[in-house]
Amino acid sequence: MKPPGKTTLIRMQRTAMLEAERIEITQDYWVKDGRIKEPGPHLVERRDDFAGMVRLIDAINSDQDLLERLKRRMAALAAESAPAPAAAEDDAAGDSEASD
Repeated sequence: MKPPGKTTLIRMQRTAMLEAERIEITQDYWVKDGRIKEPGPHLVERRDDFAGMVRLIDAINSDQDLLERLKRRMAALAAESAPAPAAAEDDAAGDSEASD
């Protein structure tokens, strides 16, 4: 699988909201259909976690200062995790010499 790509707070929020709704709808249907007596506690917790992510992103988006700080920090983390082009070339050269 490819490593995670770029995303946005809006996409993350929408995904969390849809997953929380999917869990709730599925569990409610299975209870109504008689397949289960009550929703699985671990699934209720997972639904609550996704709903919490939606609220967290709402809170972040409602505070412009916090949003700007988050964007700067995410950019800094991305820069730290990106390998330097010269270092990547040195590693590749070192690997070929070690295999000789």
